[in-house]
Amino acid sequence: MGESGYRAFFHTQHVPQLALSMVLARLPVGVVTIVLVLFVSTRYGATVAGLCTAGFTIGMACLAPVFGKFVDKGYGPVTLRVLAVVEMISVLALVALVLAQTHFVLAIAASFCCGAFMPPIAGVTRSLWPSMLDMSMIATAYNFEVLVIDVLYVTGPLLASIFVAIGAPEAGLISTTAASLVGTFILASLEPVKNHAQRNRTRRAQATQSADASAVPAKVPLLTFAVMLLLLAALMRLMFSGWLETIIPLFYNDMGQAALGSIAISAWSVGSVLGVVLFHRFQPNPRTIAPVKQMALFTGIFMAVSILAGFGVNGFAIMCVLMVLVGASGAPVDNLHYQLASTLSPQERQAEMFSWLNTASNVGIAGGAFFAGLCADYVDYGIAFFLPSICLVLSFAFTAVLMVSQSGRRPKMIRRRKASQA
Repeated sequence: MGESGYRAFFHTQHVPQLALSMVLARLPVGVVTIVLVLFVSTRYGATVAGLCTAGFTIGMACLAPVFGKFVDKGYGPVTLRVLAVVEMISVLALVALVLAQTHFVLAIAASFCCGAFMPPIAGVTRSLWPSMLDMSMIATAYNFEVLVIDVLYVTGPLLASIFVAIGAPEAGLISTTAASLVGTFILASLEPVKNHAQRNRTRRAQATQSADASAVPAKVPLLTFAVMLLLLAALMRLMFSGWLETIIPLFYNDMGQAALGSIAISAWSVGSVLGVVLFHRFQPNPRTIAPVKQMALFTGIFMAVSILAGFGVNGFAIMCVLMVLVGASGAPVDNLHYQLASTLSPQERQAEMFSWLNTASNVGIAGGAFFAGLCADYVDYGIAFFLPSICLVLSFAFTAVLMVSQSGRRPKMIRRRKASQA
């Protein structure tokens, strides 16, 4: 992989500490969705479980850009600490409300709070990489973030199945959130995070002074037409994922084999890890094929493979094989979303950009979870597994429009990218 590979990445100062704290802070990623669905469904049914999962992800979507702005303004460390504590309190409240079987609206509201106050780990780390890494390692850093999420999705469902097997899914929510609390506090205390916050405060102060002197607003537009297309493509891509992440555990839970749902999602994550590694090794040179064209290509491949997911109802072994293929074909798309988000957004609004990307992703997951919950109650599972492919058809359409709109602007984007690294 050369000097731009993982070896050089991990030999960069502060990267190992950042990586470890980031993994710990994101530990709930692979556990919460499955545990929340099964925990709530046993007391309220599949529809309410889908609504709670949707509430959780919508909560993340609503406030993530706000917290991303706090990071860009230089308040990253304090934002991380405060939200980590509030999220822990919200999870404890959710568990208490569900165990007491209060009105389901309260459970949905508590789920929303759990998501809304999740610390902006992605906004902090993804906006940090360009300021501390050589440009040749930026793609590796984003690839590593995708890899972390996918590994957590491999281990998370297995961990969730243990809590479900012992009859204490709520313990999975509490313990992983507590681990996230510790990891978030460690991340907030690291020197690169504090230095990045100081740079953001300094840059903001200088921009404000410049605006006062020239009477010209210093704010740079973020939600351009190209960015909106990227967000819509990400939203539909993650709606597909949210649908499968919900319908799979509900399908096997109805069969009385809840543990198989966790294993199937782990197989999906194993495929994602494989896809991340292969994409990092064989990604086409951006100078040969522009990233936006790569995204259209890999979204098309992902769309084609996703149609096969519906055949998973024919047997558990078939389901696992198909989930590996789905995961492997989807991983490059996620990586390219990050790369394009960094390229299309101004340097001073990187954290907000990644927060908007997370918002689009979480809205997509929420929508997918909601429709999957409805399908579980009212539609045959054979149909419910085929329907989410429509989401990837729309994602491909948005990506194609983005590719066309950016086809004549690549040199300008490259120059701006180089300037931001100066």
